[in-house]
Amino acid sequence: MRVTSANGVTVWGKTGSTYGYTDGMFTTRDLGRRLVYSFTPVTGGGNDLALVNRLISAAFVPAAGNR
Repeated sequence: MRVTSANGVTVWGKTGSTYGYTDGMFTTRDLGRRLVYSFTPVTGGGNDLALVNRLISAAFVPAAGNR
């Protein structure tokens, strides 16, 4: 799956979940940065995707010279 974060960085990865677990991995095209996450949602409120998008945006902040 390809995701373009709110800060404009495009990453590729895969997500997965089963009851009680959410995990995934994403990387930049050049493999220069990688994100692997796993968490246990505690609210059951269906906000997993919003949290994943926030994680991606935080992990892949563009370098100062690439903005």
